[in-house]
Amino acid sequence: HASMYDQYTKLYRPRTAEIIEIGRTVTDDERAEAKASMARLRAELTDLMDVEGIDLWACPAALGPAPEGIHATGDPAMNLPWTHAGMPAITLPAGLADNGLPLGLQLVARFGQDEMLLGWAELISKTGVLTGRR
Repeated sequence: HASMYDQYTKLYRPRTAEIIEIGRTVTDDERAEAKASMARLRAELTDLMDVEGIDLWACPAALGPAPEGIHATGDPAMNLPWTHAGMPAITLPAGLADNGLPLGLQLVARFGQDEMLLGWAELISKTGVLTGRR
């Protein structure tokens, strides 16, 4: 975004501009440490998956139902590790909470296995087991 942001700053939404400005303060050393941290986490998760024979993780997409409104996506605790490791993740609708807001099931595959993940997501979605639509 560097060149586009400088040229079109006023076209960016305030929150997006704020995040870009924060990103501009990250030093080269901090960026290098973040990349090293990503590589370490990915290696740890890959080793765990190898040892335990795991090809696909299934876990809640969030700590509860989706937040009300469109101003927030909720707490990232359930997807942050996968995102930090660069592992592909997808969320499938998994019914509704008591308050009527949606729940999600998150599927996570090994790094580089995006197509396999999409195949599993399609297969699971078609069963209707998560939404009660069979």
